[in-house]
Amino acid sequence: MLLPLLIAAAAPDPVVIALVADEAGRQCLPDRSLCLEIPLDAESGESGHLRLSAPGAESAADSSFALPYAGDDGQSLALWPHLIAVPPYAEAAPDARQYLMGVVTGTSTMYSGGGGNGSRLHLLRLDTTPTSTRLGDEVLDVVWDSSLMIRACFSEADMKDRREACHDEYGFTASLTAAPSDGAELPALTYRAAASTYPRGVRRSADNGALKLAPADLVRAPDPECSYARVLHYNPATARYEMDRPAPDCSDYTTP
Repeated sequence: MLLPLLIAAAAPDPVVIALVADEAGRQCLPDRSLCLEIPLDAESGESGHLRLSAPGAESAADSSFALPYAGDDGQSLALWPHLIAVPPYAEAAPDARQYLMGVVTGTSTMYSGGGGNGSRLHLLRLDTTPTSTRLGDEVLDVVWDSSLMIRACFSEADMKDRREACHDEYGFTASLTAAPSDGAELPALTYRAAASTYPRGVRRSADNGALKLAPADLVRAPDPECSYARVLHYNPATARYEMDRPAPDCSDYTTP
C-alpha cells in the first residue's frame, strides 16, 4: 500500500532520534511526520506487524508490514522508541529518506525460586518517499537487556551466611548511539553494554551456595568484563553491521 508521508528534513550527520508518543499511543518523529507502532491483534492478542502512518499528510493511509519475528506466547515484540537517520546519497531522490528502525524481541523463563527475561534489538531498513514506504532487511541483531533472579538460600544457615540476600541477581543493559562517520553506506554506531550482579561477588556459572557475605557485599556491583563498548560498522559484503572486535561471552547475564 502506498503511504503519503511528510518526511522530516534529513540531519547533516547520522543521528539517533528519540520518538515521542502521540495521543493514540503511536511512536512518532518529533514533528509527527511519521508514526510507528506494533499493534496487538484484537482476536489473538499477538503481534507481528509494523504499522506506519503520517498523521499530517492529506488523505494519509496506514501501511502495514509483516515483521520477520513472531509475537506469540513464547516471544514478545516491542518497538524500539528511536529511529536512526541515514544520510542521503548523492544519487538519492531529493524527497527520499532512509531510517533504521528497531524491534525488540523478548523472552522469559520461570524456574523454581526465580526466573529471568531477556531481549534482543533488531535493526531493519526503512525507506520512505512522500508516496511510498518499504521495510527492508535486518542489518543488526544484538543482545539488548536482561534481568535474572536465582534462588540462593535453602536453609536457615544459608539465610544467615548470606545476610538474608537469598536471591542472586544478574542485570544487563545496552545502548546504541551514533559513532564518528566511517564513510560507509549506513552510519557507524556505538554499542555499549553494562552488566551487574547483586550481591557483589556472585557468579551464575559458579556454586554460590557456600558464600558468606559481609555487609559491604550487599550492593549491586558492575562486572568489568561484561561492561564494554564496541563500534559497529556496516559491511556491504554481508549486508550487516559487525563489531570492530569480538564481544566477551556474557551468556551468564543474557540467557534467561
